[in-house]
Amino acid sequence: MIAQKRTAATIWLWPSTWSLGLAALGLAAADWGSRLAGDSVVPGGPLDETAHLLTTVLVIWALDPRPSKRFMVPALVASVAIDADHIPGELGAYWLTAGTPRPYAHSLPTVALVLAAALLWRRRRILLLGIVFGLALHLWRDMSEAGNGVALLWPFSYRAVRLSHAGYLAVMGVVVAVGAYRLRAEQR
Repeated sequence: MIAQKRTAATIWLWPSTWSLGLAALGLAAADWGSRLAGDSVVPGGPLDETAHLLTTVLVIWALDPRPSKRFMVPALVASVAIDADHIPGELGAYWLTAGTPRPYAHSLPTVALVLAAALLWRRRRILLLGIVFGLALHLWRDMSEAGNGVALLWPFSYRAVRLSHAGYLAVMGVVVAVGAYRLRAEQR
């Protein structure tokens, strides 16, 4: 294998054994802390956002140990930025959540809208697909958190979908193992 120069961008963009382990430990700590903090804004919010970010990083690394910056950065941003729709509710304005456990943007129509834009806008397709990926992983983690679930089919249904948190943790364990295997295979 040809040794590649490690720049500041590739250190966080591409995994190493060290960064993979650190990300896995960080996810475990953030997830545990988030569950203990419950629905609190502080420290619950930052811990939850950290867990969303690290979930996205680890899944991307497991799928592609050398992801493009054009895909990974939008995926990471989208995986946490979608929670900005909680701000009105935290300030007492519930117009984005009437009848649903989470704001309306936490639904499949949001993902479908960005996916449609990706299909139509060729020049920004990779960027938009990164956003779709980040949003989808965010919704998956939200469905697996303790609480009310996600109204995935809003506005067609207000029914919340919930998944097992133990299932989420098991999948993330497999994701970390796959990432470690792919990284080790690449280093041979």
